Amino acid sequence: MHKKQKIEFVKKNLHYLLSSRGETRVSLCDRTGLNRTTIYNILDGRVSNVHQSTIQKVSDFFGVSYKEIESLDIEEKERIDTVISLDGNMNPCAVPVFFQSECSSLDFLNKKIGMLVSERKLTFYFGCESNVIGIVLEKDIEGKYNAGDLLLVKRGRKDESENELNYHGIKNEFYIGSASFLEGNGSVFVGDIIEERFDYGE
Repeated sequence: MHKKQKIEFVKKNLHYLLSSRGETRVSLCDRTGLNRTTIYNILDGRVSNVHQSTIQKVSDFFGVSYKEIESLDIEEKERIDTVISLDGNMNPCAVPVFFQSECSSLDFLNKKIGMLVSERKLTFYFGCESNVIGIVLEKDIEGKYNAGDLLLVKRGRKDESENELNYHGIKNEFYIGSASFLEGNGSVFVGDIIEERFDYGE
């Protein structure tokens, strides 16, 4: 990497670290012993070289590596580390998977997610949620989903919504929407559908 690029990284990262950590130029200099003029010149882009000892003191003060300060965009790295997506580094949720025909089992209805993720086949969910299960459909839900689709469902009742998933154990069928008309006929409320993946089971 060219020296000019390194200096640009040092300048940008120093600006970001000061603002994101709630520090000032004065506090940095007072606590590291660095010369204020040196720090001001770096931040104002008035240097053609930055001593290794200066970068090392900044590195130690903020708890980031020497290499990071002079070779990458720390702000972008920290942003990526907090993103739950294919483009991020935050681990997604582990989701236990059931087939439709297993949805009347006690495990499906009552077992804690922490136990299920150690026992079941898993998929993933890119989001911050709790109590999420996956259901592989073995029958079509008319006009909505087909056999082989995977539904990610957050267990537990919320306010009534069009994404409510209800299960009729005797018929081994799902219904979507308010379950009020199904009460008393063997149907149970499963949860709210938060994501679907088509043709998962094919």
